[in-house]
Amino acid sequence: MPYTDTAPALPFSGRTPISRHNSYKAAVAAQAGRGAKTRRYLDWLREAGDATDHGAAECLGWPLSSVCSIRNALVDDGLVVAVGSQMGRYNRSVTVWRARSRAAAGHRGRTHRGSPDAVLGAGGERR
Repeated sequence: MPYTDTAPALPFSGRTPISRHNSYKAAVAAQAGRGAKTRRYLDWLREAGDATDHGAAECLGWPLSSVCSIRNALVDDGLVVAVGSQMGRYNRSVTVWRARSRAAAGHRGRTHRGSPDAVLGAGGERR
């Protein structure tokens, strides 16, 4: 079954065969551009300094779900850290994020994830 033959597994769902199939096709299409988007987000965050997810979505012109997904992966890799909170547009506290410096990211003690270059290839694809 092609849905289960992906490595790593693609995020898709659906309650009916048609919706599962369409979700899978969308996940495959999104995966193709994810590396470049990850690199673009990280470069933007380094330039912007501190930012919220809503701020990133507005500046990059991406859906909030894409920003959160990409940022979560970078947090897992130790390349982005939470640095505080501020009041968001809906009068709720939101997290403020910052890209870690290349030097700081390299000192996490993880040989397989420590630096941006170890995590992202030249084209921004995840290794």
